[in-house]
Amino acid sequence: MARPPLPAETALAAEIFPGPDWASGTVEEGGQSHLVLVARGEAVLRMARTPEAAADLGRRSALVDELAPQLPYRLPRTLAPPWRAGGRAAVVQEYVPGAAHPPHGLAHCDPAHCGDARVLAALVRDLASVDVGPLRPLLAEPFAFRGAWTAEKTAAVLAALPAGLAADAATVVEAVRAFADAADGWGPDAPPGTAGLVGLVHGDLAGCNMHWAEGRVVGILDWDLAAAWDPALNAAYLGLWHGRDVLPAIARDAGEAARAEVWIGAMGLDALHDALQRTDNPKLGKLLRKVAPRIRLAAQAADAAQDSVGAGVR
Repeated sequence: MARPPLPAETALAAEIFPGPDWASGTVEEGGQSHLVLVARGEAVLRMARTPEAAADLGRRSALVDELAPQLPYRLPRTLAPPWRAGGRAAVVQEYVPGAAHPPHGLAHCDPAHCGDARVLAALVRDLASVDVGPLRPLLAEPFAFRGAWTAEKTAAVLAALPAGLAADAATVVEAVRAFADAADGWGPDAPPGTAGLVGLVHGDLAGCNMHWAEGRVVGILDWDLAAAWDPALNAAYLGLWHGRDVLPAIARDAGEAARAEVWIGAMGLDALHDALQRTDNPKLGKLLRKVAPRIRLAAQAADAAQDSVGAGVR
């Protein structure tokens, strides 16, 4: 959702970084943590919406600045020091050109170029090539967005499912816990024959966070949830947006593709858990019909996925 900027927003932007035509920009309100004032082609102003986002703005900005030279994509680097006043915070960053690729089934561009699996596979490998060791102080924790699969969370979700689907869901949760246990014991150097369970994970690699132009990814936005975590998550996010049939082609090996399938199922269970916490009639039946096939496919992939982490889960 976009709207014209308020006078106070354009004044703040001009105070921090004069020059761009902030008054002619638009404000994107869709993010949970930030409002974003976009001066198209010039710069963007990210304004924290919550005290938590304000406190974390420096870390998030520093992470992007550290990552930008390591990746062959445009990232929204900081153009001026973060602004802070009275518990509020904002930062001006580079404008990243391009536009979002439409989701699977809604593509309106040449499928041989826009959303090409070869482009997505290169992206997966580019992210995996980043050394996460020096970045760890700037990275979010795994499960930062929706939380780990605690006993309480698992019980709530399983109780809401039919018996057969609940059994599949339990298999998916067990596999995800195994990935987490294995990742705790592995460093960036994975055992021979595996892709590894620790690498740079973007955290929300889809939609408007990926900017495309002329059939290639030109920029990547919103690194707030980036973590040192299972690289199969990057393939999973891309599979959700571009269609899970791309997984074998974009994952770095069969084990990573299987883990991505499991993660897609786990994301469906996360969405169900979120809906269960709501009191505004979230239409659970409709959501369940959407995620049930993902959960079943994830359960079928669980054995191969757990084999891919080798001795780390035994």
